[in-house]
Amino acid sequence: MPKAVLLLSDNDLARAYHALAVAITAKAAGYDVYLFATGLGIYLFSRRPKTRLIGVPALARWYVSWKLKKLGAKPLEELAREALRLGIVVYVDEPVARMLGIEPVEGVKYGGTLSFLALSREADLVLTF
Repeated sequence: MPKAVLLLSDNDLARAYHALAVAITAKAAGYDVYLFATGLGIYLFSRRPKTRLIGVPALARWYVSWKLKKLGAKPLEELAREALRLGIVVYVDEPVARMLGIEPVEGVKYGGTLSFLALSREADLVLTF
């Protein structure tokens, strides 16, 4: 089975949404999918998920969220849960999680640079968001 490894380094709404959409689509296309969340990206898989739009005022963030909902797009937190339900293997960067005091949701593993490199070495597809 082909292998896809994705690196999510931020919890920006656009980056995170695309990373999860690609991960879920790759899984549906028959890939083994591994998603590594580092930096602020680990917030998506924490017990209290947070997202943001970089450099966008609060009113504009609300508008984008409202527009996505109106279009029928799933909320980002729901996409993260769906990725786990589908069997996408999710790792959070352990040093960052410990530094920020973040506890990942059930089913998320701790990993690090060596884990990411080992999986990436044998991957058919490596993407960063």
